[in-house]
Amino acid sequence: MRKRPEQTERTKAELQEAFWRLYEQKPVDKITVGAVCDLAGYNRGTFYLHFANIYELLASIEEQLLDGTTACVERCMRKLAQDRGKLSCLAALADVIRFYEQNRRYIVLLLGPRGDASFIVRLKDRLKPLWREYVVQDSAGRPEAEIDLILEYTLSGSLFMISRWLQEPGTVSAATLGHLVYDAAIRDVPARISS
Repeated sequence: MRKRPEQTERTKAELQEAFWRLYEQKPVDKITVGAVCDLAGYNRGTFYLHFANIYELLASIEEQLLDGTTACVERCMRKLAQDRGKLSCLAALADVIRFYEQNRRYIVLLLGPRGDASFIVRLKDRLKPLWREYVVQDSAGRPEAEIDLILEYTLSGSLFMISRWLQEPGTVSAATLGHLVYDAAIRDVPARISS
């Protein structure tokens, strides 16, 4: 008998949650399938129906976060394309910041010292095309490699600024963070590329 899709998704989500609770306490290479199963209340066979190993489970969480981040940022960029005014952009950025706040526990860990370095690379690889399409309008004949480095700098700085803000809640308001991200990652990029 086949399981219903909603039961399958619930089981996967419970295994992911159990894994994440362990990952918040120790490095991924110290987490066993047995520990995840014990915490989630499933047997190893159930785990292996959904994931080949711990790293595939981590990758599934990361992929969900990458998809969500990309979709949220793209919505922000589309709004920016319609109205380049700072107030409109700040309103759109507020949605992105809210997304990061809702996913704080993942972002802080994945962008922190114990995080997965490949996650950061994959996140920037997904975001760069959006910056190319919506923020970088005139490359002023700059070589592609230089534009890529400028975007690398911009995105790295913005992501770590957001990560640091999430690690220290209450030190700076979300509105102020929006202004900082706007200035560093949107307003100033065309000037850096065309100079």
